[in-house]
Amino acid sequence: MSGTGKEDEDMKIIHQTAEYVVVCKAAGEDSEHDLPGLLAEQNGDRAADYYVVHRLDKAASGLLVLARDRQTAGELSRQLTENRLRKSYLCVVPGVPEPASGEMQDLLYKDKMKQKMFPVKRKRAGVKEASLAYRVLETQASLALVEVELQTGRFHQIRCQFAARKLPLVGDGKYGSRVRSPHLALFCRTLSFYDPKEKKERCFTATPPAEFPWTAFSCASDEAE
Repeated sequence: MSGTGKEDEDMKIIHQTAEYVVVCKAAGEDSEHDLPGLLAEQNGDRAADYYVVHRLDKAASGLLVLARDRQTAGELSRQLTENRLRKSYLCVVPGVPEPASGEMQDLLYKDKMKQKMFPVKRKRAGVKEASLAYRVLETQASLALVEVELQTGRFHQIRCQFAARKLPLVGDGKYGSRVRSPHLALFCRTLSFYDPKEKKERCFTATPPAEFPWTAFSCASDEAE
């Protein structure tokens, strides 16, 4: 469906209601341009019936929620703005971040020509503050599996902030990685938001694809909703 040539690498529907659909995006699929069409193909409706609320890098994979009407899109967008639509990510880096848990804070500048973020030392036009919290979950040989929660949502934020500390994500040649892998080692593992119709918090979990480097770690092996 996505042009990868392998069905098991395509987007998967994790859960859907009349108001929204939670999917697990595959690496190489564009959140805004590919996912609505893939959903329409699976559900037999129109791409225009799906509203993109948030995005993942095209090279990354993992959980996303799309709204199925304007009202739900507005509600989920509000939750995103208010940090009530929450996500956590897994990434794999060479070496081990020190300390093993903490925060990263940087000033980042987006080069629109190169479509790449750069850390800078001073505020100026186009520079934005970036902050994240991280925790090392497991180490294996020369690699570390790290859980990340964003405190700001900047373009390529996780990729840039780790690369700035000489820890470019595995498979991320754009930011200097020398470790090859089938895809960028960045995955949105958990997603939670408030469902106003059911009047409760909904939480979803997914597992990274069964490929290097994820298969090197025991806590990235069993798929679950």
